[in-house]
Amino acid sequence: MSFDEHVKICMTMNKSDACPDECELKGLSDIPAVWVPPPQNHPFAGIIISRDPTTAFIPYYTDAKSRSLSLWRELLFDTNAIPRWTFTRIKSFNQRYMQGALSDEELNTFRDTLYHSVYWTHLHKCCTDKRGEASLKFRPRNAYSCADRWLCSEIESASRENIRFIVTLGKDVERWFERKGDDLVDQTIRLYHLPHPSGANMASWHPKDKQAQKRLEENIYHLVRECQEIL
Repeated sequence: MSFDEHVKICMTMNKSDACPDECELKGLSDIPAVWVPPPQNHPFAGIIISRDPTTAFIPYYTDAKSRSLSLWRELLFDTNAIPRWTFTRIKSFNQRYMQGALSDEELNTFRDTLYHSVYWTHLHKCCTDKRGEASLKFRPRNAYSCADRWLCSEIESASRENIRFIVTLGKDVERWFERKGDDLVDQTIRLYHLPHPSGANMASWHPKDKQAQKRLEENIYHLVRECQEIL
């Protein structure tokens, strides 16, 4: 089964039947599990994983999923959300801390690769609410249960497509990878850990610790260079 076929099956799943019993959002039928279509008519280069969609994302998702897969994906990638934020943070970091080591041309190629050749998914598929009003708050135990069921299968399927890299965003996603161990990701796939790009996490993109800054600089440099000549 191809990765595209795998994701299409996941998109049609019924939460009450398919989701793990341990996840507290399993019975919340009005809270969608978010699935973003994989690359359409472009090479499949990698995966970017953020923590969880929020309930503020639901209107954009509801609108997008009524379209064709190609337009569905395009609309979600054009929202003011994870892909755009990630590119913006990397571009700013390059200017401030890397003395422009990455050229505008390299950054533009990275952006195009991110938008067209990368599968965007989440540690926890269901939308959460940090206030706990429209949905439940994010809880690692729910996210890890969800990821053990769905994200593991996505990574396993994507590994058979010869993807080149996986980007994790934020500590919760990074901790899940550490929890799963080295066997989760094929050794031919590069793993890049980056801070979550939301505005609430700006301090992580301006690390005071020089070693942390150097690690982030190296991850960004190698990720952007990895994306050259993929499209």
